[in-house]
Amino acid sequence: MKKKLLLSALCAFATMTMNAGGFLTNTNHGAHFLRFPAMEGVITVEGALYNPAGIGFLTPGWHIAVNNQTALQTRTIQSFYEPFRYGAGNNGMSLKKFEGKSTAPIIPSFDIAYVKDRWFGSFHFGVIGGGGKCEFDNGLGSFESVVSMLPGVVNALAPMDIVSGYSAESFMRGKQYYFGGQIGLGYKVDDHLSVSLGGRLIYASCNYYGYVRNISLTTAVDMPTAAGTIPAGTTVPAANLFNAVGMNSMAALVGDVNVNCDQSGWGFSPIIGVNYNNGRWNVGLRYEAKARLRLKNRSSTEASSMMSNLEEFQDGKKVAGDMPAFFGIGAQYKATDKFRVGLGYHYYFDDNAHQHNHKQDKLDANTWELLGGLEYDLTDRLTASVGGQMTNYGLGKKKDYISDMSFTTSSYSLGAGVKVKLSEKVDLNVSYFKTFYYSTRKNQEDYNGVGAMYNGIVQRVAASGALTPEQIDKVNTTFQNVDFSGNDLFDRTNDVIGVGVNIKF
Repeated sequence: MKKKLLLSALCAFATMTMNAGGFLTNTNHGAHFLRFPAMEGVITVEGALYNPAGIGFLTPGWHIAVNNQTALQTRTIQSFYEPFRYGAGNNGMSLKKFEGKSTAPIIPSFDIAYVKDRWFGSFHFGVIGGGGKCEFDNGLGSFESVVSMLPGVVNALAPMDIVSGYSAESFMRGKQYYFGGQIGLGYKVDDHLSVSLGGRLIYASCNYYGYVRNISLTTAVDMPTAAGTIPAGTTVPAANLFNAVGMNSMAALVGDVNVNCDQSGWGFSPIIGVNYNNGRWNVGLRYEAKARLRLKNRSSTEASSMMSNLEEFQDGKKVAGDMPAFFGIGAQYKATDKFRVGLGYHYYFDDNAHQHNHKQDKLDANTWELLGGLEYDLTDRLTASVGGQMTNYGLGKKKDYISDMSFTTSSYSLGAGVKVKLSEKVDLNVSYFKTFYYSTRKNQEDYNGVGAMYNGIVQRVAASGALTPEQIDKVNTTFQNVDFSGNDLFDRTNDVIGVGVNIKF
């Protein structure tokens, strides 16, 4: 059980929150939304998602919309942890920046609606959550913080300080796609009121891959060994150094570790909608019940089968990852025949969406959003619009819900675009949407639980009889004087370009 314990624990702390709650419910499903976010009150074929009851007020016949979005995102974490200063390439600094880039060139969506007399039906397909991959080429602070403690541990176990620094190669990549197919059937009660009933089938497909390898330590003094003297300033594999100084029991803890886990699962969410229209005003509302998701692992992670603290990634295990219930309401007002104003409100019932190890309990409040838009017909064939969205997450003061591997922060977004009437039956939408995230800091008294983890490791090694009483006393004294506190400053950027074509016939 000792084999690779250190790095197995590292991977557990770094990846335990990647999946459960890692998805972000996507509100943007097309170019029309990007230029006019308050879609719950709009009568359009994209109402197949946003306002399914509003489909009843479209002209009789078929309506189709095909959209694609291209999203570019960065995720930046500035991590402060005192032992980082021993890292090769960290220039003696305890503050280090970790940056991940996410690119999704193709995020498609498709809407179709049919209206006949008072009956109508609709279908929507899109990426309801996730929608791309994010790579951290240099790993994360939660990875490096565990490795950064090695010099202190080695020096605590040795008769003198023999290590001056560390180095390692680390990488993390996560991919999440939550595909949703939504169908609705509705009835227009009278000239002002329509209702709909439907549901969304969700298929989740995720992959998480990461590694920490080639862990090395730099000698602080000349070290005589059976094979010869290792000069001061030499970088050698950590396991070799442990063996060279007679710490064979510790050498087994620093082997390379790879995490590679695919997750997939199905869920279903019933949906109801209501729409009211009196000519000038149109008001729509939509309620989506919680979608219960249990994602099954297909994992080749060796440590998963060995360590209980990687149980979330055990092969064959099912992991809870519900998508929360949702309520949305929106209104559009025709100020003139050419000028329209829209407002909307979203509420996500996050506290009732079950996640792995009840992670949802770490939230202080549920998520809510405010949306708005202005639209003006410049000519009979050209319409311009601008809009915005404000999102507030109930992360609370401690921010325990987020980690460097899975985080989002409150934000506001601005969008703009145009609709071009190519013909009486074909419209083209082109738009741009940018999100501005609020920087969020998370302080931890025991950064990523590294202090508690190392104490546990040393005590287990001591219990095996591999350490002398003098070594145990020295380690305990050293740990009492170490400041394990640290913090992360989270930030993101997000830019989306959308193009869509609407056809009616």
